[in-house]
Amino acid sequence: MRIAFLTRNEDYSEAFRLASQELAKTNLHRICSVSGAVCVDDANGQPAISLQFMNQEHLVEFKPKVEVLLQKNREPVPIPEQIILLHYLLTARGDPLTKNRITFRQVPEGPFYYSAFRKRARDPLVKTFGAEPKRLLVCGSQLGAKPDQLGDASITFNALPRVPVTVVLWAGDDELPPEGSLLFDESIVNYLPTEDIAVLSWIIVYRLIYFNRSLS
Repeated sequence: MRIAFLTRNEDYSEAFRLASQELAKTNLHRICSVSGAVCVDDANGQPAISLQFMNQEHLVEFKPKVEVLLQKNREPVPIPEQIILLHYLLTARGDPLTKNRITFRQVPEGPFYYSAFRKRARDPLVKTFGAEPKRLLVCGSQLGAKPDQLGDASITFNALPRVPVTVVLWAGDDELPPEGSLLFDESIVNYLPTEDIAVLSWIIVYRLIYFNRSLS
């Protein structure tokens, strides 16, 4: 399931098509039990899946075709996010959280993708919040995040039911520049492919940046 850093709509469409085909063939009750999602009925009484992503309830419907919608208003979500949700449901194994946090470099193939991860997630995070780490706490609260105890400012929230993500910032000083990182529970490798972890990271960072701009 290699989807990260794709830029062409047809690439995303193909990834979504393949994931949709695979998901439609699976046992929805088993998927919900291992992913923390909930099996529900859609408006037509057909089986569907409800799960939370980035502090919002989403609905995955299957009839007449697979669709990923915001539950409150039935608006479609951006296709990179749709793919993350489908891949999460397909990859989830039901493993418990380890409480051991790791960096992106520590996930399988993380070093290979790190330059793109740094460019699209880590660097924009530090550029936006490095001078004022405490603004991260304010913006994170808009995504349902809770303050954490790492660095000069940090937040942790559940991006998906069993995927907590921690964002950490260090302000730096006269000798060292600001620094930042995204940390994941070690169990994330049993819930998302590495490419999706990268895409999820930049979605998180850019949502934080969006809220920061709204405060300015």
